[in-house]
Amino acid sequence: MTDTTAPRRGEAADWRDPWPPVGIRPEPVLPSAGLDRLRADGYSVCFDVDPIEADRDTWQDHLNNGAVVRMMNELRMAYVAARLTPEWPRFLRRGGYTVVVREQHIRYDREGWMHERYVGGMRIAQRRGKAAIVEHALAEAGSGELLAAVWLVQLLVDADGRVADFPDRYWEMVEAVEGGAVPVAAGAARIAWGPPAP
Repeated sequence: MTDTTAPRRGEAADWRDPWPPVGIRPEPVLPSAGLDRLRADGYSVCFDVDPIEADRDTWQDHLNNGAVVRMMNELRMAYVAARLTPEWPRFLRRGGYTVVVREQHIRYDREGWMHERYVGGMRIAQRRGKAAIVEHALAEAGSGELLAAVWLVQLLVDADGRVADFPDRYWEMVEAVEGGAVPVAAGAARIAWGPPAP
């Protein structure tokens, strides 16, 4: 078996392949009504998402409440793995930084089932102070129905535990992925809680 965490020939020793996030298929995403829905909603980065056994509710065949949290976390890793490597993971490791979730809000729109296949989208939606505002959506592939949406505040923390500014180079990489400038929120007021209305 190949060790995918080992550096490839010619790569620095601090590089480890971050794929595969669990239950997330590498690109390209398959055509589906779910993909069409997410694209129409402005998600340029999408992945096919499959439930895993740990997502199953103990008493029923539907997804447990934590399944969406797990899937969205894996989507964030897939975004980095597919679009920001190796530069961003190297920056984090070399500087002793950690990316953390400060706040997270989940809106469940329908029940999800273990036999269904999903499509997940993720975007860096806004810069606000030192925070990056991240939005996710998960749609059922066949019907295009939205399963859930997640909105969260992400921070960069340095080796001493202090919140740091995301570097300019990070925003340059993200804007290349997103296809344009990430909106900057004006003012220093606390962020209004929750995702935008559907």
